[in-house]
Amino acid sequence: MNLRRALRAEWTKFWSVRSTTLALLAMVLLTLGLSTLAASLSHSDAYEGPITYDQLHFVHEPMIGDGTLTARVASQKATSAWAKAGIMLKANPTAGAPYVALMVTPAHGVRLIADATTELAGTATTAPRWLQLTRSGQTFTGAESADGSSWRTVGTVTVADLPTRALAGLFVASPPTDVPLALQGRTGTISRYLQLGEADFDHVTVAAANAGAGPPADAWRDSDVTPPPRQRGAPKPGPETIINIDLLPGGSTRDGNGTFTVTGSGDLGRVGIGGVSLAGPTDLVRQSLVGAQLGIIGAVVLGVLFITSEYRTGTIGATLAASPRRGHVLAAKTAVLTGVVFVVGLLPGFAVALFSPALERRNGYRPPIFPDPPTVTDPVVLRAIIGTAAFLALIAAFSLAVGVILRGTASAVMLLLALLVVVPIVASGTSDAANTWISRATPFAGLAIQQTMDVPSETVIGPWAGFAVLCAYTGVALTAGFWLLLRRDA
Repeated sequence: MNLRRALRAEWTKFWSVRSTTLALLAMVLLTLGLSTLAASLSHSDAYEGPITYDQLHFVHEPMIGDGTLTARVASQKATSAWAKAGIMLKANPTAGAPYVALMVTPAHGVRLIADATTELAGTATTAPRWLQLTRSGQTFTGAESADGSSWRTVGTVTVADLPTRALAGLFVASPPTDVPLALQGRTGTISRYLQLGEADFDHVTVAAANAGAGPPADAWRDSDVTPPPRQRGAPKPGPETIINIDLLPGGSTRDGNGTFTVTGSGDLGRVGIGGVSLAGPTDLVRQSLVGAQLGIIGAVVLGVLFITSEYRTGTIGATLAASPRRGHVLAAKTAVLTGVVFVVGLLPGFAVALFSPALERRNGYRPPIFPDPPTVTDPVVLRAIIGTAAFLALIAAFSLAVGVILRGTASAVMLLLALLVVVPIVASGTSDAANTWISRATPFAGLAIQQTMDVPSETVIGPWAGFAVLCAYTGVALTAGFWLLLRRDA
């Protein structure tokens, strides 16, 4: 009964004291304001530069008119998840020339790509795999087989600009991987690590429908397909420009049995096609909830004022006299504070989750480079939104405990803002090691609950592990506050 009276008294005090309601309003406005500002001002320029790749090593011979190109990819070196080895019909061996290509990859199966505008997926099979491209006018059909007898159609595409006389052959590409480079304790701009892809081909045939139009048996030629380097002073490349990346020169050898070993580097496709991506993963949900980092200020002030205002006015004596069991007083204050902050903290979270996707898409965060984030009803999004409200509620409870310990508004607020706002900002701008430590071992770790995807550059602790760190800090602080409350005079 004592606890019930204490809860009723603290509820009345919370809403009757103007400073606490103003702090609660400030928390909501700061959270919503920063999230809105971030969604409105954040911008991705990924679509403003070149977004297409056409760089590879191509072993080819002419094929005139309709016909069929067949080969078996006997083996492929897994230099990258999106390393490519397959067969191709291409207008000429220059980057950007019309083409259709059928390939295998180490991790994404069989793919049919036409002019970096169309991609069709085959089976998830890797090498060894038979591949076949059949031309009929400007229509091209890709097929795959496990044994060269029973064929499965991957798809049919149209390439209007591919001339009657095209180059038919084998190609290999291996995109560069990024290696982080640590500079003075921070991860700087990464360097590109190049590897030659390699594949063995056999059972290679180029069969033109017009038998008399076939090339001689020794007509195979090697080409490193790559765009010319951009000249100094040339205009900034537009989104349709073929991007030029560093290459390792490829080559091919052929034994007496007609088996080709082809090496090559580079990539083929377009952003969103062929595994091409110009940007690392971006957690758009977490980005939209960034306002919680400023809402901390309101939660801190609210939690501190809810107890120190009574010390400042001297009403704490009356509170403890009315409820002699001091543990009930602290429990009631904690329950009322966290309950109100949690419920009110849900409002900006759901609001930004509803309006921010449209703002982010308008500012360049749109498919295919940035897939649409999951909807607000998705479990991971709900966890991020509800977790953000719980984070603010625990920060308020932690601040309440610090207020009990220090009993001074200014000292408690300054200490908490330094710990929860200033130190993280300074750490993020000076040292990756310090920033990682802050994100793992301080109450700030609770913000990990906002994560909805694994972003290597940002993920230093799991969502629930980070939230558990904040819970531990709050529990320890409340225990210390309760111990001091029992032993001090009002």
